[in-house]
Amino acid sequence: MFRRIRKAYETYRAVRWALWALGGLGTLIGTAGGALAISINRARGMLSMDSPEYAADTTVDPWNLARLKTLIPAIPIGRIPPAIPVILGLLLLAWLMTRIPEPKPDNPWDTDPRRFFSDADRTWIRSLTGDRCEHRSLFGLWRCRRKGEQMDHWYPHSKGGATERRNLDWMCTRHNSRKSDRTPTLLDTWILYRARLRYLPARWRGYAWCDGLSRDPMPAAAPIDGDTENDDPYYEEDYDYER
Repeated sequence: MFRRIRKAYETYRAVRWALWALGGLGTLIGTAGGALAISINRARGMLSMDSPEYAADTTVDPWNLARLKTLIPAIPIGRIPPAIPVILGLLLLAWLMTRIPEPKPDNPWDTDPRRFFSDADRTWIRSLTGDRCEHRSLFGLWRCRRKGEQMDHWYPHSKGGATERRNLDWMCTRHNSRKSDRTPTLLDTWILYRARLRYLPARWRGYAWCDGLSRDPMPAAAPIDGDTENDDPYYEEDYDYER
């Protein structure tokens, strides 16, 4: 049963959105209900001291919400941490999670001599992603519905990212332009990694984590061929990584 629930959660975006909305709604209702119950109990206590004859008046608490306070276990005030520092600490932690950049890959060069991906790389990434943009938002809950149009380096090429499939992403024009050459955060990389584990075949899951490191050998440049007059010293054949 739990396996079916997990599969439904991973497969259907509506289920994830519904659970996310219900969680937020439940938290809101619980907080509002608790605050209302405490407020009513306070009003009833003051009424009992000032006018005991009206303490049993049901108009003060028509739904008998004050009894909710009795369900909350008594906790010594000294054990409760101050609310403001805790909230500020959580906000600071969330801010840091969205700001810590991915470490620069330790490659033997400052900029990969290979700048562009090959047509074989394009075919490979399109088939694995279903030709759909890989951009995700809301901590991975939402995936862009647009068709993928551009392949690019996840860790920017200008900042030392390798031109190979472990550093390749497939995005629509809008999200690729927004990403530009910005260094991804660790959170962004982890979200993409978790998402890729769901749609990459088992044999390709080693390519799910994009760290920008160079692991494959450089493709050899084609020799100068007098018959074809190929004298471009920067010419490179398409390199087949699927070996």
